[in-house]
Amino acid sequence: MKTKQIIQRLFSIALLSSMLTACNKKDTNYEKAIHVLVTGYNGSEGVLQAAIDTTALDKEVAYGKYLTKANSILELNFTHSFLSGSKNQTLTLTDTTTNKVVFSKPLPEAGTKAFFNFVLIDGKELPLNPPAADASTNKIGFYIHTPGQDAAVDIIFYRKDANSETEYREYLARNVQPNKWVFVNYVSAAGFDQRDLLNVSKILFTKTGTTDQWAFNDDANLSKMDAGGMSLPLAGEKGLVLPYFIVPGEQLGRVRMFFSPDRLW
Repeated sequence: MKTKQIIQRLFSIALLSSMLTACNKKDTNYEKAIHVLVTGYNGSEGVLQAAIDTTALDKEVAYGKYLTKANSILELNFTHSFLSGSKNQTLTLTDTTTNKVVFSKPLPEAGTKAFFNFVLIDGKELPLNPPAADASTNKIGFYIHTPGQDAAVDIIFYRKDANSETEYREYLARNVQPNKWVFVNYVSAAGFDQRDLLNVSKILFTKTGTTDQWAFNDDANLSKMDAGGMSLPLAGEKGLVLPYFIVPGEQLGRVRMFFSPDRLW
């Protein structure tokens, strides 16, 4: 009898231990969230649809903000929730015309943010290989997407003082070759080195060697953009690497190919 009681007691202890272990395992699988950002350009004729594993983010979700139109700037920005024990969370972009997956990358296993670049041109992904940071300067990169037009471009800061009407100009880059990545050294110039000054400045694209011959369709409106929102270097800042993808068209489009939470201007 005593032996039977001991066996029953041991069985009860083992069962309780198993239940506690199962509860502990359940408790460790908590819900997590990760902020996903994808920037670049969809240079195809098909709409791209974002998905994470079996979770498709389509036009019915959040007014279609997880879809990217053909031949347009790509800026996806959403939060993905999942259980902490989930493995192999993978972001894909699929061409909805061909059903071909054109981009596939796993989400990071740690952290709360995932940032990806993706540029699709002529059916191929355009690599972005930025230079290493340089503590003595900033590396500013441009890809000007003008298929069939290879004329070099100058990029100029411009500002007109609202009170004195004094005009200020400063070169950001000279002789930039379109349709390829070009990186230049740049340290913020006086008159364009404060947030409030950048927010009232323009960036002009002119034919190289000129200040008044417009680079895109000989049109001033199609060859200028606001400097505000580009997070360009401020006074005293060095060591930054900041690539930009520029798309002329009915309006001058741009997308920042970098993610810096502390640079929101």
